[in-house]
Amino acid sequence: MANPFRLPMALRALRNLVSRPATRRYPAEVRARFPGVRGVVELDLDSCVFCGLCARRCPSAALTVSREQGSFAIEHLRCIGCGACLDACNKHSLRWAAQAPRVYSREEAGAEGEAAAGRQAWKKPAAA
Repeated sequence: MANPFRLPMALRALRNLVSRPATRRYPAEVRARFPGVRGVVELDLDSCVFCGLCARRCPSAALTVSREQGSFAIEHLRCIGCGACLDACNKHSLRWAAQAPRVYSREEAGAEGEAAAGRQAWKKPAAA
């Protein structure tokens, strides 16, 4: 019979049993954000004129703007975080929020990769 301690995998397996894990235990231990990391796009509704420049410049078509309805929507699952919409906005109504982008489960995202939960919308209040 062969000596099991002569096998290279046996030593590695014993070492792994007594050592710490190589990765973080994600839900329990969340890593601090790196400096300069972008968050999610946020809209300042008061300064927005709903011109649609940001939606035209968005390479992933994640923004929907309607001047007639006074509405603005972003699909966070489509947004690639490039910042082209922030550069295109003349009124500086868009900015990076400090919060981290939310991670969606497969059930939330659906088969097509789009979720109603991943869509954030703003609507200008009706004039009184």
